[in-house]
Amino acid sequence: MHITDFHILYTRYAGDIYRFALFLCGDAAEAEDITAETFARALTGKAPLVSATVKGYLLTIARNLHIESVRRRKRLTELPPELPDSGPHFEEVISHKTELEALQVYLQTFPEVDRAALLLRADGVAYDEIANALNISLASAKVKVHRLRLKLAEWRANRELIET
Repeated sequence: MHITDFHILYTRYAGDIYRFALFLCGDAAEAEDITAETFARALTGKAPLVSATVKGYLLTIARNLHIESVRRRKRLTELPPELPDSGPHFEEVISHKTELEALQVYLQTFPEVDRAALLLRADGVAYDEIANALNISLASAKVKVHRLRLKLAEWRANRELIET
């Protein structure tokens, strides 16, 4: 792969990979690390990238990196979630941030494979590619996405009831 090809690949998919990693791990810094490492591995990988499966391939690398990170983290002490936010504090920004954080916390309550299936589908990956990437059946991929979407809709409805 040429450097210009890699630049095009990175420009096209970096945002998608970052969002996927962020929702998998719930941490912006770790998501950035996963994104960078995903592209580093894609660049140095021995297998040629096929344009029809590039996004799925990159998302699979990102997921595997997340799984490796979770395994490593089990040996480490977690930082408290109440770390101060040094960014600007506008009411709307806080509201969206709180909603996103609550969603990330809620998503962490589901099995990793279920989260990954939902996030891959939300990122536009076809069900057959999701099934291949997660090593599950096509029917299982569809069921996991459907069930998690229903649970998210119920969660959101419950949050709206509480807020009013």
